[in-house]
Amino acid sequence: MVASLSPDVVVATEPQAGVVGPSLRREFDVDILEPGTGMRPDVSVGNDSGCAVLTLPMGEEPLAPEQIRTQVERASGGGGSGTPVAAAQICVINQTVSLSVNPYARSATLADVSSYRSRIPDRWWTASTIHLSTALRAGFTTTRVQTDDGDAQFVGIGTSNADLGVGTTAETAHATLVAVYSNGAIDVSEIDPRQFGLRGVPEIGPARFETLRNAGITTVGELADTPLRELTDLSGLGRTSANTVRTAAEARATDSVLPTGDDSLPNQDPVFIDIETDGLHPSTAWLIGVLDGGPEDGHYMSFRERAVGDGSHLRAFLTWLTGAATGRPVVAWNGYRFDFPVITDQLRQHHPELVERWTDRYQFDALWWATTKNGGNAALPGRTNKLEHVAEALGWEPSTNGIDGATVAALYTAYRSQVAGATGAGTTAEPDWDRLERYCEDDVRALATIYEHLDTAARQDAELKTPTGENSSQGSLADFS
Repeated sequence: MVASLSPDVVVATEPQAGVVGPSLRREFDVDILEPGTGMRPDVSVGNDSGCAVLTLPMGEEPLAPEQIRTQVERASGGGGSGTPVAAAQICVINQTVSLSVNPYARSATLADVSSYRSRIPDRWWTASTIHLSTALRAGFTTTRVQTDDGDAQFVGIGTSNADLGVGTTAETAHATLVAVYSNGAIDVSEIDPRQFGLRGVPEIGPARFETLRNAGITTVGELADTPLRELTDLSGLGRTSANTVRTAAEARATDSVLPTGDDSLPNQDPVFIDIETDGLHPSTAWLIGVLDGGPEDGHYMSFRERAVGDGSHLRAFLTWLTGAATGRPVVAWNGYRFDFPVITDQLRQHHPELVERWTDRYQFDALWWATTKNGGNAALPGRTNKLEHVAEALGWEPSTNGIDGATVAALYTAYRSQVAGATGAGTTAEPDWDRLERYCEDDVRALATIYEHLDTAARQDAELKTPTGENSSQGSLADFS
């Protein structure tokens, strides 16, 4: 996991925090912090981001400003000049602030905020400080918590200690991936440890994992280099399964797309699209992002609604698609399950006369073609088949940070709620539409990056399978008599 994610800092948490450092330091040169240990704050300062990450030591004593400053200066290579180190962001990690749930009143409050606040020096209790707790479930985010010294926001990066009742389980201990950006944005997501190593390879379940490990195959690279005959000799792996597994491992080990099927991609220049909605069960598709051309030099167009619910952008999109882009396939990632039916539903609501023009169009789902159609036509890199994971493995880099689809949906939904409750002009605060549109542009350029690699892999595979020259034509049985 550490090798795949290349984190700047690893935070060791319970239940086995004490074994993290000794286990990782043998192989990785990475800062390892453990909250609630030692007599001094543990600190790591990012070389590029300027983000200072602090974990509180044991005990309940208030921390002296000079104590924290000294630790930050040491971590950043400062010379102890007596002036505070300027960090773009300050993250303070604790293991005390948790969620207290009252199941009868159906309410939840943060516990131990006051005792936590009493330990933090005033100069570190600012708007630029991000408070992270390993006792709050990953991704939990509060609204501003009011204290006597100003508001603060708490973000969960661990496992909740709250008793939430029936339906909860702790069978799988997930890791937490935290990204902090210089503009104050923070992104937290849970990741399943089984997404990495051999368990991260498609078709490798617990039984096959044990079979491979017992045979001395413990890494994705080793699996990719194992001869097919050797794999087929292992219990539970037939030739077809062995070939699928090894190809998938090679794709991940080499960060490349490898062909696994015979189907071809559309033979016309595609139009790449991605939509932004108000959630996973959308009632609107308020933005359709379109890329006409390649991932780097293609022309991006944004069809966004100008008034909530008017649907005029849908007509504009269809006008362009059936005019300047006539006859070209429309390509989306997971389009058959999301983008295409959502657009169809929106057209039925706003412009039913245009539905047939849309549904008659050649719609192509690149994810479905690669992983599902006829058993799949390509092995993909990346720890999952999510668009950004595959594209990043292929070298794509986003231009927007600290934002994802869920955040975009939440921002739009909040804006729409303001509009619905507004009593006069100028009473609503609009989101940063340019940033949201750039996020959508990132997605279509990521899609174009993947499609370009799919096309290259398919063409190379076709060339290998196509006989060339006089002596390579298919012969008859008589030729071998």
